Amino acid sequence: MQAAVIVLNYEGRRWLGACLDALRETEYPDFRIIVIDNASTDGSASLVRERFPDLELIVNPANLGFCEGNNVGIRRALEEGADYVVLLNPDTRVRPGWLKELIDVGESEPRIGIIGAVQLEYDGEEFNSWTQTALAAHLDELKEPARARAWIGVEWVEGACFAVKRPVFEEIGLLDPIYFAFYEEIDFCRRARNRNWRAALAPRARIHHHRGGSWEADARIRRERDYRCDRSQFIYAVTDPGRSAAANAKLYLVTLGTKIKDALRARSASRLWDLGRMQLELAAEAGAIRRKWLKDRERREITEHTE
Repeated sequence: MQAAVIVLNYEGRRWLGACLDALRETEYPDFRIIVIDNASTDGSASLVRERFPDLELIVNPANLGFCEGNNVGIRRALEEGADYVVLLNPDTRVRPGWLKELIDVGESEPRIGIIGAVQLEYDGEEFNSWTQTALAAHLDELKEPARARAWIGVEWVEGACFAVKRPVFEEIGLLDPIYFAFYEEIDFCRRARNRNWRAALAPRARIHHHRGGSWEADARIRRERDYRCDRSQFIYAVTDPGRSAAANAKLYLVTLGTKIKDALRARSASRLWDLGRMQLELAAEAGAIRRKWLKDRERREITEHTE
């Protein structure tokens, strides 16, 4: 199986060299690395050109966000014949056997379409915060990878290490650019699940992941991160194809109420301002959001009618 590993970078020079050095040690016979740079200003592209001239580098004209930035790389990988496309964050360090473990899981079951790795702390051997939270029910098993199952079915895996079989993209499309960042991988897994594809964790595929990357630069960037995350959460809540428009709207209002209460409790005027500004932005995008819900719902209904 031919694999393409896409490293999407934005202002991540601090991490990028170590990420690519580790990737070069990957023990898999047929894979290529594609670096996508979202118009970084920190010299990331120059680092790749100087230290890794053999790697394919695509520099986007602007910061296209996580979804469309990765979509640039996904399109290139599919054009070049990749059987698996793996999205990998630049603030990661992989272990040599990581890719083989992911693909072995994908090849073990025909309907496994999305595979993720176990994430450890960037500079340690303990599970990182995503693993501890999202995989809390499986931690005891994951502590002994040699004894763990070959794969563990999950609802979603984090986009920091996100392996996808080619037919999944061909059937459901790429990452939905309605999300600039955050929730896009959860949405992708939901869309895939509605077409009878499964997501799985490969217990013996291990990577080190810092989490946060360029979003931790300063207070302004962290505020933007929170804004982007909240915005994406609202879109995800209101576009569930398994629920009616009324049920989605109710969940939207519950989510908004909870966030307002949290902001009031924290006495955060900036948070309240951002939530208000966000509602105006989402209202302006209501047509696009509704079209997404209708499209995803149609795909789900097609699957139900053909079972």
